[in-house]
Amino acid sequence: MRLFSLRAGLTVSILILAFFLASCAAPTAQDEVPAAEGNPDVTFFSFSREEVENGIVVFTAKAVKAEYFEDQGLLVIHGVEFSDMGKDGLKQVSTGEADKVVYHEDTGNAEFSGYVRIRSLAEEASFETDSLSYNSSTQTIEGPVGNQVVVKVGQDLIIRGAGLFADIRAKAFSFRNGVTGTISTGTTGTTVREGE
Repeated sequence: MRLFSLRAGLTVSILILAFFLASCAAPTAQDEVPAAEGNPDVTFFSFSREEVENGIVVFTAKAVKAEYFEDQGLLVIHGVEFSDMGKDGLKQVSTGEADKVVYHEDTGNAEFSGYVRIRSLAEEASFETDSLSYNSSTQTIEGPVGNQVVVKVGQDLIIRGAGLFADIRAKAFSFRNGVTGTISTGTTGTTVREGE
């Protein structure tokens, strides 16, 4: 298993998305719940949220639809996009999007599915995949062992691997299966495979 250092901006992006989810509903003391079943208690269309600090918009999020299942303690968000505008609010620092997010209000955990991308514009870094799980208590993000994740840093470094594990507190990530990467130096690139 390879361990890679996360760039600070990308870590901040992940934390901001987790904060957005945590602020959508207040935690309650319940057991783990299954995926949403039945009809939602409340449905929001064109859902949006802004976070303002000292009169400056520092964070925005919008979603096509959000469904709240009160008895199950779930918020299911469809077509979510967010932007971190930094403390000065002058330009985007990071962005993210997911086709679907299932947020568990009792634990703060979330599952992301469909197209999932988190980008740090300042660091020119991104994660792209189709399935991730966020664990609030451990501050970790995981992808299924067979699930490919593409990490891009600028145009010079691309890492692909399966079974992503990211520790937000440690600012590090690793792959449990099949790591490959390309580092471009000038006109030719070097491909690195796990174990080399």
